[in-house]
Amino acid sequence: MKKKATFSLSLAVLALAACARADRIELQPARVDFVGVGKTTLVRAMPYASNGRFLPEPPCTWSSSDDQIVRVAAKANEATLTAAGRGTAVVRCTIGDARAELPVQVRVISRLSVRPERLELKVQDERVAAPLTVEAFDDTGRPLVGRAAVVTCASEEVCRGDARGQVWPVGPGVTTARVELEGAAVELPVKVTEARSADARPKAVKGNPMEEIEREWNKKLAEERKAAEKAGAQTK
Repeated sequence: MKKKATFSLSLAVLALAACARADRIELQPARVDFVGVGKTTLVRAMPYASNGRFLPEPPCTWSSSDDQIVRVAAKANEATLTAAGRGTAVVRCTIGDARAELPVQVRVISRLSVRPERLELKVQDERVAAPLTVEAFDDTGRPLVGRAAVVTCASEEVCRGDARGQVWPVGPGVTTARVELEGAAVELPVKVTEARSADARPKAVKGNPMEEIEREWNKKLAEERKAAEKAGAQTK
């Protein structure tokens, strides 16, 4: 009778051990689509035993089928995925014999369309920005929406850009504006002409204003030196 009880207990232990082994793994989210290299997202693994019980231990062993497309930085059952290059790859979570796979696609912006293709602006009494219409397309030719382009001007004495796809006239002259969006860029010529009223235009500086500043500074130094010499003579 004792042997039978021991045998039954052993079977119960084995059954418990079998239930404690991960039978399936769910990944959240089930797939990831990146647009742009360097983007990141968090993925969680949810391992379950065959009886449906959640098993946080042992944790996942994470891997990427191609580190040139997506890199994995893991901590237990959470992993941070980083887009590394254009293409498709698979991220895997393995616990014993159980395995789950997560498809990952990385798309990049390969082309920008900017309108107008050239800018002719005027510096007016009230500063007004020129908005650009920027369209982005990924490497498959599909349009991408909801992204703001960053604009910079080669000469900020002529114009200045901002992070909302606008160009601001600063002073008369000719330069180029560079429109950038997630690695893709387009340049367009910019011409700015003067249209301010006489009162609003900057006044020309006559002579060298530094000469007057230098005279005042030297005068102040001479007065301080003279006062120090007088104070020194009185203490003797």
